[in-house]
Amino acid sequence: MSPADTIRRATTEDLATVTDILAAAFQDGDLADWLIPDPDVRRRVYPPYFAMLATHALAHGQVDVLDEEACALWYDLGTAPAAPIDDYDQRLAAITGPALPRFRALDQAMSAHHPGHPHTYLAFIAVTPARQSHGHGSALLDHRDTRHAYLEATGPRNRALYNRHGFQPLDPYRITPDGPCLHPMTRTRDPQTH
Repeated sequence: MSPADTIRRATTEDLATVTDILAAAFQDGDLADWLIPDPDVRRRVYPPYFAMLATHALAHGQVDVLDEEACALWYDLGTAPAAPIDDYDQRLAAITGPALPRFRALDQAMSAHHPGHPHTYLAFIAVTPARQSHGHGSALLDHRDTRHAYLEATGPRNRALYNRHGFQPLDPYRITPDGPCLHPMTRTRDPQTH
């Protein structure tokens, strides 16, 4: 059985699973050291942070889960952003504490560079560390074959993965003048051939 055979749409009952996948996958991700330099603090912050984001995606987007070890959070967007997270500013401050300015800077930079045309947005794709490089990310990317898709890559490894799946790079931008770069990418498919 290929990984694609076990992809399913998550429900609210999968919140803990999706949260655990996201927190584990991003614990040592490309932005982790910049967002929260102390890994022990990160281990405390990431679960409630990703629970907040996963709850929103389950309600307003689509969350795909593969083998309880990988997930992708997608939003079908028109020209307006997704529905806001209730009390987001207060909740983000309570969750992130002293790291709040960097999380805010990340949100602001991504919002400022987001495309203004209708598209499907891949907010997160995550694979638990033990299952990375086993085809889970590829299966999740192929599962949603949308006409116009957009994402932000955070490093060379995931840029290469996205490129293999038809995503083309746009101009990179820095989160802050001295912060890391994000690498937006877009994929356009002809609906008559896909």
